[in-house]
Amino acid sequence: MVVAIAVTCVLSAATVLTGLITNEASAQQRWPGWLELVHGHPWHSLGVLALLLVGLTVVLTVLPDGGTKPSSHSDLADVETAPRLSPLVEATEEAAPTDDQLEEQRVRLTRLSTGLVSRLGRRRTAYPLDLSLAELHRMDLFVPGRMTRYHERNPETGEHAVAALIASLRHGESVLLLGEPGSGKSLSLYGATLELQQAGLIPIPLRALDAVEVLDGLQRTGLDPTAVTDVVVLVDGLDEASELAGDGPLTAALLQLLHYAPTLVTSRTREYEDWIAFETTAISFDEVFVLKGWSVETEFADYLVRLQRHGLIADPDLYRTVVDSERLTRLVERPLYARMLTFIGHDTATRISSASNLYGEYLNRLSRTTDFAVRSTHPAWAGQSLSVWQTAAWLVHARELPADAIPMADLHAALASSRGRGAEIRALDQVIDRRTLHGTEVGEFLHYSFYEYLLARHIRDRLLAALSPEQVVTLLRRDLTREVRHHLIGQLQELADHRLGERLSQLYRHLRDEPGLETGDRLTVCNLLVYLISRTSPAATEQLNALLERERDEFLLSSILWALCHHESDSALSRFFSLLQYDSAFRACSRGYVLYYYGDVRTGRPPFLDLPPYLSHERTTTRVLTMFESTTFQAIPPQRRFVDLYTFMDIYLVRHESIGGRSLSTLRAAINALSGQGLTSTMEEKLSEMLQAISRRPIADASSTSFAG
Repeated sequence: MVVAIAVTCVLSAATVLTGLITNEASAQQRWPGWLELVHGHPWHSLGVLALLLVGLTVVLTVLPDGGTKPSSHSDLADVETAPRLSPLVEATEEAAPTDDQLEEQRVRLTRLSTGLVSRLGRRRTAYPLDLSLAELHRMDLFVPGRMTRYHERNPETGEHAVAALIASLRHGESVLLLGEPGSGKSLSLYGATLELQQAGLIPIPLRALDAVEVLDGLQRTGLDPTAVTDVVVLVDGLDEASELAGDGPLTAALLQLLHYAPTLVTSRTREYEDWIAFETTAISFDEVFVLKGWSVETEFADYLVRLQRHGLIADPDLYRTVVDSERLTRLVERPLYARMLTFIGHDTATRISSASNLYGEYLNRLSRTTDFAVRSTHPAWAGQSLSVWQTAAWLVHARELPADAIPMADLHAALASSRGRGAEIRALDQVIDRRTLHGTEVGEFLHYSFYEYLLARHIRDRLLAALSPEQVVTLLRRDLTREVRHHLIGQLQELADHRLGERLSQLYRHLRDEPGLETGDRLTVCNLLVYLISRTSPAATEQLNALLERERDEFLLSSILWALCHHESDSALSRFFSLLQYDSAFRACSRGYVLYYYGDVRTGRPPFLDLPPYLSHERTTTRVLTMFESTTFQAIPPQRRFVDLYTFMDIYLVRHESIGGRSLSTLRAAINALSGQGLTSTMEEKLSEMLQAISRRPIADASSTSFAG
């Protein structure tokens, strides 16, 4: 304020003096008093004042706040190259901006919005791979999905996704859009940005991975998206951002945005339910929507018509093939799978038996197409695209690189070979999208599930080779996510290698007794070997029983018994029940692995012991109760269901916590469903006793988790 007053006074005086000097120089007026000094040197005085004005202009230009922005850089460039600063929420409060300042902010934010929307539009999709989000919309290949409110996911119909999102945002609401991987969240978000532009609003689309850097850049350049009422902020991929952990900088920035501006945020459903909702308890949304799956008769049929209109598909039999197959009908409910099916075509589609099988056919065909393209510029290329992709996925996993922000320089250096760096880069570009983050080139697989499948395929190929025990430790020393496990099992089952189970059993015996092996590596690898044997070997029961005879470690004992219960072993269940009853260390180990598997234990190596002071179990409770409610749970062998129910209720028992409402009803129904399934009366009575105990004890300081604030 002081600077503004001083500048005003100086400019006013300069204006008066300039006029007087001009008058004197033209002999139109005689000056009185002290101005007589100027009389003898009017032109010299005018020159001195001109220099002072030039100097003042330079000073104003370099002032940090409110100064004129250099014209040699765009707003978007400044945002992308700005250094990391404190988040917007920590900015000091200033006086309310004037109308002119608000208009300047609006103009600059509009220019920034155009750049960010363009950058979002350049992102590619899984198919067609050579088209970006913007091109899909321009060619009218985007099929609008439908969505329902989070707590109303059962209705058959849903609202038009983009239209409903726009309506909520125009009412000034904050919206969370959830969806399964490949459900069309990013496409819907981009569609919303275009609609907002047409409505005269200013969309600011951000990747959650890049949001803190961009928001810091806005502060650095004096831009505040919360200061202009027409701004709508859109944040894509909340589940990808590690900054959320511990209420970090992204959480702080989101809180500021949600408080002052309409905001649309997207996330994968399971990741949000499993950890984001628990990590960011301060964040709430006015509306929470979930994208619905496609139907064959509407969205999938519409998509085929759009592809045919542009000559991207010429197979009239694909629609009928999908309609006639219950398996394919379920697959095309996920838009990503539907797009993949249109790429592989009718003949191959008839052979698809599972989602994992679909990924295999899709990436096999894509690799052949890529090899042909690479050979056009690198004749020595011999068809290694799929191998390069698998190796890239393995390097990300083995080196614990962020799969959504892979340092491309590191990846290229690790893949360098005699085949030629240029050829490998071109092959990688078919499945990895590149961008700049904090001044460094990073990449991410076009879809995260591609990374998961390719990693599983690399591990599969290595397992089928003649590996030494040391090589198996290198391969399996880092645990695999559920998604990677499922892809791996699907691929191994398709190959039906009957010798694999015995080879895995031999590796278990060797590594179990290897004296130089670190305990965490031993338990992780042996646990995965048990899992693979139980899911892929026709002789799994005999092989696991043979391993059980010599096993005394609580963690591995629990792993083998759990696998045998999955194979309906009454003897394994009897021993499991006995250990749960009388061995407190075994019980703690069993509870700990459940908490680890479902995400409440986030760090460390096995064994995972559930001991005081007890960790919270919100993620486990949410996931396990959802599993108990599903119809597929009833298809699981009763021996395995008993162990799941016992271990879950034991988590409540040792904490002296109670359970009620719908959760209690779910547990009671799951226990009642075990009646007459071959369990002993003692086992059934034990479950009933445990249920009664946890249904009446008070829970201290309990609070339920809610998505809406």
